[in-house]
Amino acid sequence: MNNIEKVIFDPPTLASRTTHSIQNAKTDAPSLSLGIPNMDDFVMARKNKVIGIPADTSQGKTSVMSFIARNMAGQINAEAGEIGAYVTWEDTVEDFGINDIANLSKIPLASLYHGDVKEHEFKRMLSAASQRAQSPLWVIGQSEDSSHLTPRLTMTDVCEAIDHIVNKQNKVVRFVLLDYLQRISREDTRSERESRLQFSAVMDKIGEFAKSFHPATFIASQVSRSKVEAHKWRQPQIHWAMETANFEHTCDGAFSLWMPSKSKDVWKDGDCLYEKQNPNDKAIYVRKETMLIEILKQKKAETGQVKAVDFLPEYNMLVPYDTADEVRKQIKDEVQNV
Repeated sequence: MNNIEKVIFDPPTLASRTTHSIQNAKTDAPSLSLGIPNMDDFVMARKNKVIGIPADTSQGKTSVMSFIARNMAGQINAEAGEIGAYVTWEDTVEDFGINDIANLSKIPLASLYHGDVKEHEFKRMLSAASQRAQSPLWVIGQSEDSSHLTPRLTMTDVCEAIDHIVNKQNKVVRFVLLDYLQRISREDTRSERESRLQFSAVMDKIGEFAKSFHPATFIASQVSRSKVEAHKWRQPQIHWAMETANFEHTCDGAFSLWMPSKSKDVWKDGDCLYEKQNPNDKAIYVRKETMLIEILKQKKAETGQVKAVDFLPEYNMLVPYDTADEVRKQIKDEVQNV
């Protein structure tokens, strides 16, 4: 290692740096809000930390991550050069942008995806695109307009891209979302013979990335299908993450996603997930919008809390539980009055 002295801290330096860190936490909000209803007690969206999001296939990983990115982008100081970055292997950058346009314009996602924009919606779409252009949320990935073969990005490539943004474009990267572990190219970890060890090396690179560039770093992961199907209660746990135990060890915080309505072999519409515990609570039922989010891990803070929200995929929104119909009606009324 070059410059080994940079990783050695004598007691006075350690005390000084620790005091400085505490003072920064007092004057600057140390944790960004995810924007998810009732998730304010998740406090790990802070610099240098890695946050894992395990979920099964088609359980909203990409939608939730884009929702989080949009909300965090509204909290940072763009005028001071702060930005967030979303790295996508799952979609093209244009597909990612459609999520934002759907949310901002309240034109259903499917209509935008198929180019089915009505004449009366066109101004709203252009206005949403203008708003998106002002957002400090950058995207790293492949464009559908690429005219040549672009290899899937490795974490080494991601580090190079972020380094370019920081040192060539003079931006401060506050958060980065990586969508998702199993899609990240392992070409830079091929020295490891086993797939499991290659993914473990990728997670090591993600941990190093967070501590080198200092963003709050989110990494989604598929969970093992065998783990999912072995349970009736299918809320993913952190050790269910596929490919590598290093996912659990690297993540400073984690929360999982589960939509019970998609577990059709064991749950049906209307089944009760949680009984009402006191007069101020609501019983939680299986509906197509119901999503459960469990806080699995966070350093020096409480874990195990399960939050119920409603997921509106057509607008890429997470709203309080049992408000989906009300929110849809409000959106319809607002659009009609524009």
